Amino acid sequence: MAVARAAHAAGFGIAVVDDREAFANKERFPMAQELFTSYEEAFEKLRPNAASYLVIVTRGHKEDMRVLAWAVRTEARYVGMIGSKRKVMSVYKALENQGYKTEEFERVYAPMGLDIGALSPEEIAVSITAELVAVRRNAANAEHKKLKLERPAAPESASKITA
Repeated sequence: MAVARAAHAAGFGIAVVDDREAFANKERFPMAQELFTSYEEAFEKLRPNAASYLVIVTRGHKEDMRVLAWAVRTEARYVGMIGSKRKVMSVYKALENQGYKTEEFERVYAPMGLDIGALSPEEIAVSITAELVAVRRNAANAEHKKLKLERPAAPESASKITA
């Protein structure tokens, strides 16, 4: 809710997806233009484009993987996922094991949010919204939080020739 409020205040349109009606409703998200209580319905109806920002803040790794698997194959300008570096890397590796390519995660902002020392939900929402604005305005520091899977170094060729 805090991210939706902060992002809405910064001028972003809000769509909420949660498979629990108790959480995805107009009372909790009066600023939402769209509400979905089914991931399948949301994935079918939402068509992210180069002006779309996807913020992944689900209740667990399983849902994060499900949403990220869909999100990285959209044309969204921004795909961000909350979580520790360890959690993010674990989600990336699990999706790689399902056939996703490492390159598909290169545009994901994770863990998302600018590092402002945020602790409370409202502060974290400000840090996430600040990152959204940085991407929208093409700020120079917008790339800093993209984690990448480390690839093993390629073995050096035995037939290496030096002059």
